Amino acid sequence: MDMQRSKAFTLVDMLVSITVLTLIILFVSRLFSSASALTTSGNKRMDVDGQVRPLLDRIAIDLAQMVKRFDVDYFLKSSSNPQTGNDQIAFYSVVPGYTTSAASPVSLVAYRINIKNQIERMAKGLIWNGDSSPGTPVVFLPLTITTTWPSATDITRDADYELTAPNVFRFEYYYVLRNGSNSDTPWDTAAGHTGPDGMQDVAAISVAIAAIDPKSRVLLSDAQLTTLAAGLNDFSSSMAPGALLTQWQTTLDAATGMPRSAIAGIRIYQRWFPIAR
Repeated sequence: MDMQRSKAFTLVDMLVSITVLTLIILFVSRLFSSASALTTSGNKRMDVDGQVRPLLDRIAIDLAQMVKRFDVDYFLKSSSNPQTGNDQIAFYSVVPGYTTSAASPVSLVAYRINIKNQIERMAKGLIWNGDSSPGTPVVFLPLTITTTWPSATDITRDADYELTAPNVFRFEYYYVLRNGSNSDTPWDTAAGHTGPDGMQDVAAISVAIAAIDPKSRVLLSDAQLTTLAAGLNDFSSSMAPGALLTQWQTTLDAATGMPRSAIAGIRIYQRWFPIAR
């Protein structure tokens, strides 16, 4: 009897040990799975941040060196040039640019989202006024950027455009006026102004972008990214501060018909760039 009881207890002990070992293995497996998921998520975020930070830093330099004169043109969204969906911007800036001739210190800088849902930057080096070299110098009003360099204000191919952040697919900006209001027009209509006039009324430009990490991007087609970008609201002067990004995130959270893992890989950013006088 004692021997049988001993064998029974041994069998029970073995079953208990196996059960405990199984639970430990499952627990450790869950820990590794969670750690792997967190690592993957962190890597995805770093991949996106690694593109977004240099882009925003480049925009900061270009806007800080913007030529602010009453007699030059700016291609900006406004009440007279409303832009739906991804925005475009073009202006003169004292930064290096691409040119085949001896360049002046001024370049024509432009940003746009191309047909592949990727942000591009153009820095077209301009020659000196009066220079006989091939090329175009800064032009003064009434000559405009649109008529002088049409490819700076549409999506026509231009050799001076370069891919800046291939996973940024949404680009939106608006203005913080010196009267304290947020506006989609870069001048103060209450003061009777009707044009940029050297950006005299603009205290800052706020840029909002949406980007997706490379691993998540391959799960979406260009058409799906276009649909997502179109669903992210344009800025409106009636929006409360911070409402633009809140609405974008709400739209992404409610998106259907696309892999959730891909939607989760989308990050949204906003930065304000002061316009010094």
